Amino acid sequence: MLAAAGMDGPEAHWYVLRVEDRADIAVDKSLEDANVERVMLHTEVEPKRRGGRKHQSLEPVRLPSFPGYIFVKVVSCPVTWAGLRTIKSVLGPIGGCDNPSPVSEQEIVKFQARIAQDPEAIRLLTNALKAGDKVAIDSGPFAGFEAVVLMLGDKRKVSVEVDIFGRKTAIGFDLAEVTKLD
Repeated sequence: MLAAAGMDGPEAHWYVLRVEDRADIAVDKSLEDANVERVMLHTEVEPKRRGGRKHQSLEPVRLPSFPGYIFVKVVSCPVTWAGLRTIKSVLGPIGGCDNPSPVSEQEIVKFQARIAQDPEAIRLLTNALKAGDKVAIDSGPFAGFEAVVLMLGDKRKVSVEVDIFGRKTAIGFDLAEVTKLD
């Protein structure tokens, strides 16, 4: 049954899979073994030091950015969800197996760019935008405003022109804070 979860095709979409507490890494490994396309966003943090061992350098530890959630790209059908539920510690998709809520490909890339600062995700976002494109601002005090791209700055910045109270104003944003409009 788990083989059905690894199916790919035009019908495959991203979904958020809920997992039990502290089982993220084990479930991610099980999904990898089953050839299921997945993304578990993580950050690397320096472990806490115990005692007075300040001279000892410790390896960074990978911690999930969204504990309890893993993004999976699968074809939504009862066989797929039944197969994924056979993995120990998997609770099911957000929205339930009958009506799971899909997540857009662009949102996955934005999460990667924002959290992992993944250079590949940042490159995808950069190539998706060019001067003159219309974008929507996703966060901050201008969330919900539409803007026009003026120029792309360094690797992770974009300068946009926003119409505020009838006046055009240039503002800089992080690439992960804007969404290209069609």
